[in-house]
Amino acid sequence: MRRLYLFLVAIIMVSCTSNGKKPHELTIAISKERKNEKKYSDWLARQQVSFQFIDMSLLSVQDALSALDRCDALVLTGGNDIYPEIYGKGNDSLRCGEFDRTRDSLEQALFTKASSEAMPILGICRGLQMINVCESGSLFIDLPEDNGSGQIHRQGEEGWTMHQLAIEPNTLLSSLVANNTAWVASNHHQGIDRTGSSLKALAICPDDSLIEAIGWKQPENKGFLLGVQWHPEWMDANDTFSAAIAKTFLAEAQKFHQNR
Repeated sequence: MRRLYLFLVAIIMVSCTSNGKKPHELTIAISKERKNEKKYSDWLARQQVSFQFIDMSLLSVQDALSALDRCDALVLTGGNDIYPEIYGKGNDSLRCGEFDRTRDSLEQALFTKASSEAMPILGICRGLQMINVCESGSLFIDLPEDNGSGQIHRQGEEGWTMHQLAIEPNTLLSSLVANNTAWVASNHHQGIDRTGSSLKALAICPDDSLIEAIGWKQPENKGFLLGVQWHPEWMDANDTFSAAIAKTFLAEAQKFHQNR
């Protein structure tokens, strides 16, 4: 069984440079890559930082937690709705989209371990929602119905939109963009209702006041944490804000790697 595990990990660890694994190369845990394209890893790779990644969705929870021991950062990615019973709204499950309860359990376990070890964590879309749920927050089941959001965050069932951010001053995000505002790519129908007690809002959508980014309320003695409701990996390759998020996250991963 141990040999099978090592063989599987070897297959799914993909180098983002042509020179092979280097002693100082980072290893990034990605909770689930896209099926047909490596959208998240390709976005990070634009920063010209040497790293490899592990797609944790291809492993059992136990094996994923073991693999996390060798990682320098965790990305919780977009995807299906989180099962609402986890955040106290089980009666509303019929208003949700598809679930993946195995993935829910995996990502809860990964977040719990990574945060306890002060590992850098980046949550994107569903990933932000998972961070909030893990920290005892709750979600709107359907933004158009529950928050009056209309089609601000999604056109129809799966259509992408662009909307503006209002970024809180004197925060991590405000240091990455001019004038505390930015345009972002969005495609989701759920979002933060009640913020987890350990978290604070870093940005909102000014059109409906939905929380768009979160971080630790008291970051002292904790690892880097950033959750964003939008999709920086879908933005144009020349988008400086998305690039700054990736660069900052990888810099935090390098710090974690050096301090292990």
